[in-house]
Amino acid sequence: MSDESAFLRLICEQPDDDTVRLVYADWLEEHGQAARASYIRGEVELANTPPGTDADERRRAVLFARRAELLKAHGAQWLEPFIPFARKESFARGFVQTVEVPANLFLQHAERWFALTPLTRVKFTTCRIWDQVSGAYAWWTEPLFKSPLLSRLERIDMEGLELTARDLKLLGEHPDLSRLRELFLADNEIGSEGAVVLANMPQLRALESLDVRGNRITDRGARALAQSEHLGKLKELRITKNSIRDRNWAVLEERFGNALS
Repeated sequence: MSDESAFLRLICEQPDDDTVRLVYADWLEEHGQAARASYIRGEVELANTPPGTDADERRRAVLFARRAELLKAHGAQWLEPFIPFARKESFARGFVQTVEVPANLFLQHAERWFALTPLTRVKFTTCRIWDQVSGAYAWWTEPLFKSPLLSRLERIDMEGLELTARDLKLLGEHPDLSRLRELFLADNEIGSEGAVVLANMPQLRALESLDVRGNRITDRGARALAQSEHLGKLKELRITKNSIRDRNWAVLEERFGNALS
């Protein structure tokens, strides 16, 4: 493979496959981009060298130092296509993985981003966008939740965006959220009705983490989540700061056990 776009396409289509990343690093070095190649190799090695033995710790220290050196010299260049929505902390295994962006600008830029990097995690900073033409705020959840771009994401963070049950019903109509593993909805206004919507979404069968803290969920919503046939893979359910009585909290504990937080 000699076409860089072909490498990037494979990396974006197979975000968990480090082999393609390492082959791409070899290609980069052969084409005069040794620093970028070194960064990718080091990040992949770091991800696969967890803290353990003294030798592991020494190697990790070397890798962290090299990472800092490369980012200081080249980080601004590598981040340029994603500025101002990504930072140095956005990298994972050599590529930008995370952006923080308003809903409308995600829809504007995401196709280009997905062609450049295995973007899998998005924190949406607002869905309430000022429309200069109408002189009023426009609500962007409907075009966002109808977008096929969401099917590329493993983590969606929409904390504190004033979402309601109506918004979640729109999300519930999305045809493909099969990659989604983490959904953060803390401090919104979804209520028990929104919790019922989540409980009845087959698109969430692969979900591993759900955060619905501070959403005015009551006993009805708690029972719906506990009885959901679609949330069987949850490893973490964060549901505090809601008005749930002890007996229904016990129902949640019985269903989710140690996953309940």
